Amino acid sequence: MALPKLQDTTLRYEMTIPSTGKKVRYRPFLVKEEKSLMIAMESKDTKTIINTLLGTLKTCIDGEIIVEQLPTFDVEHMFLNIRSKSVGETTKIGMKCSECNQTTEIVVPIDQIQINVPKLEKTIRLTDDISVDIDWPTYASLADIDVDNQDTESLFQVMAKCFKSINTAEERINASEVPLSEIEEFIESMTQAQFNKIKEFMDAMPRLKHDIEFKCSHCNHDNKITVEGLESFLS
Repeated sequence: MALPKLQDTTLRYEMTIPSTGKKVRYRPFLVKEEKSLMIAMESKDTKTIINTLLGTLKTCIDGEIIVEQLPTFDVEHMFLNIRSKSVGETTKIGMKCSECNQTTEIVVPIDQIQINVPKLEKTIRLTDDISVDIDWPTYASLADIDVDNQDTESLFQVMAKCFKSINTAEERINASEVPLSEIEEFIESMTQAQFNKIKEFMDAMPRLKHDIEFKCSHCNHDNKITVEGLESFLS
C-alpha cells in the first residue's frame, strides 16, 4: 500500500530582492531541503554548498527567477529570510569580548539584518579609448573559486568575475566569451590608478551586515562589533 502524499499547505511570504527591488513570494524549507543543505555543509565543498543553496532557492521561490544570475548579497539575503521562516526568526551568535576574549551568546532578530545597495557607476573608463562594464559577481560564478582563501590569486579571480565587457572605440568584447586567464592578464596590465577604480567598486559590494552592542557576560565589558557575511548568522 502506497503512503499518502502530503499536500503543500505551507504559508507563503513576500520579500524584496535587494539589487532590483522586485518582490517575490516564497515558502519555508521542507525537511528534504534542510537535509540536502545539512549534507552539503558537512561536505565542506564550496561548489557543492553553492549549488545546493541555489537549488534550494529555486524550489522555495514562486515564479520565474534565475537565481544563477543573482549577485552574492541577493542570494545571502534571500536564503537568510527563507531560513528564518523555516527554523526561527532569530539567530544566536557567539560574540567574543574584545577585553577578555570570552564568548557571549547574542540573539539577533533576522529582520534587523539589512543590506543597503549603493548606486554606483558600472561603466569605468580606464583610458580615453578603453572602458569596462562591471557588476558584482554572481553567487553561482564563485563556485570554482576558494572565496574563503584571501590570497592574491583568489582576489584577482573574483575581480575578473566582475567584468561584463571590455569596450574600445571599435568594439565591445563580451567578457563571458574571453578566458578568465586573459581577463586576469588585462587586470595585471593596468596602472595602479586604473586598478583602484575597479577595486573601489568591489570594496563597495553590499554584504549582510549588523552592528551588535553587548555587555560581556564574563567581565561586563561593553562591546560594539560589526558582524558580516551569511556564515556569521547561521547558528
